[in-house]
Amino acid sequence: MNITILGHVCIDKNISEHASYVAAGSPAMFMDKIFRQFPDTKTTIITPYGKDFIPYKKSATLLPTHPTSDKTLVYENSSKNNLREQKAYHRNDAIPVPLTSAIRQTLASTDILFIAPLLPHYSPAYLQSIIAGTNPQAIKILLPQGYYRAFDNTDNVIQRSFDEASEIIRLVDIVIVSEQDKADMKQELLTWTQTNPYLIAVMTLSDKGALALKNKKEMMLPATPVPEKDIVDSIGSGDIFSAGFAYRYHQSKNIALSGAFANALAGQCLLFTPNNIKINHASLP
Repeated sequence: MNITILGHVCIDKNISEHASYVAAGSPAMFMDKIFRQFPDTKTTIITPYGKDFIPYKKSATLLPTHPTSDKTLVYENSSKNNLREQKAYHRNDAIPVPLTSAIRQTLASTDILFIAPLLPHYSPAYLQSIIAGTNPQAIKILLPQGYYRAFDNTDNVIQRSFDEASEIIRLVDIVIVSEQDKADMKQELLTWTQTNPYLIAVMTLSDKGALALKNKKEMMLPATPVPEKDIVDSIGSGDIFSAGFAYRYHQSKNIALSGAFANALAGQCLLFTPNNIKINHASLP
């Protein structure tokens, strides 16, 4: 299974429930850590990054193969009780990369394409050029959190409207969001699924699991809550859910099975910091 993730990587400076650390961050890097623990996957990340990211890259496969700038996008996250405060720096260095021959070759062989930006820098026209290079059978999944982010004059993350949604949602097969991305997130999903009847829209609901919508039908994807006292780090749990959902959906084309797998996987990963995530395959449904 060839997996391509288009988006941003970043350096995370995190303070969470029972941990404080600096590490590679972003949906791309969290998902890469998950996928490399499955024997049948190969992951490539298409992203801008700086020379300062090299110590954090480790074994991740990045395109371009060389840094695109001196500095990498940095996020400072303070997370507690499923609430997060964020700042972001070096945003002007995190612009979409040109489509090289190596990127085109990767796209042509991908089975799952994630679009996972941390900033609203990826235009509909750019995404169209990316998707045009993929196999028509590839599953295309949007994690749109970056489109909901703007920034004040002290680098704090503030709410942004996803103004590009009508042009971008129609390009993908699945969209996965968090209930925290926007106050009326469910209404946003209802709008998307009403105008795109083949779209699968999933909203994660923290310890309650997730809600899936397709063609005006709703389906709860329940989770077994992890006791708060056992949670080491919740940062990245939504990205890990997304990785699990995509992995199982590619195999089964079944929303309920994919949700159960994704919830169990995300629950396991709450017990670790991102650099120490270990999957217990035997306990996954």
